[in-house]
Amino acid sequence: MPCSVLAVSADIIAIPMELLIPAGAMGPDAVELDVRAYLVPHESGLVLVDTGMDSTGADLDVALAEAGASWSDVSHVVITHGHADHVGALSHVREAAPGARLFANPAENVAAAAPLLEGALIGTLRALATPGHTEGHMSLIDEDRGVLLVGDLLGTVGGQLARGPERFTADPERAERSLHRFDALRGMRMVFGHGPELATPWDAFDALLGS
Repeated sequence: MPCSVLAVSADIIAIPMELLIPAGAMGPDAVELDVRAYLVPHESGLVLVDTGMDSTGADLDVALAEAGASWSDVSHVVITHGHADHVGALSHVREAAPGARLFANPAENVAAAAPLLEGALIGTLRALATPGHTEGHMSLIDEDRGVLLVGDLLGTVGGQLARGPERFTADPERAERSLHRFDALRGMRMVFGHGPELATPWDAFDALLGS
């Protein structure tokens, strides 16, 4: 799986990873999915947001090296939700960074994770409860950098903003209510669990929600 580290905003580092979804899982044809983890620097290390699906964690290893960092710099690991494409390398991460504190919402049943609840501050990231895609789905706000990490509530496909796939969304109505929590964060950049960011995300957001 190729990996290229992309600067997202003020030293937040996106780690794009390619995942091939076999035919039948998301439709009649195989689908190549862009899965993203993030490294978020703070004053005493790095926060890793999600891990991707590859159990070897090779893309994460490469990203850290390209950023001039190592696993010893990772102070915290934050899981937006417990789907396999976001926690697949978690065992590798635990082994590589045994001193890092792991956080996830308790509803996601991530073993040995400290509770990630509304308002928690981890590094520069403040947790925002956005259930619906999963029961305990969390988004993250970096107020210092003006960046909103939306997890899987939204993503980009072919340069277009899209909701998370309905077949993988536990409660679409609740997810829709969670999307409206973003209204208070207008002006921030958005980064996604799937796909690259958009130049004008709020225009796309309004079009998607019919505002």
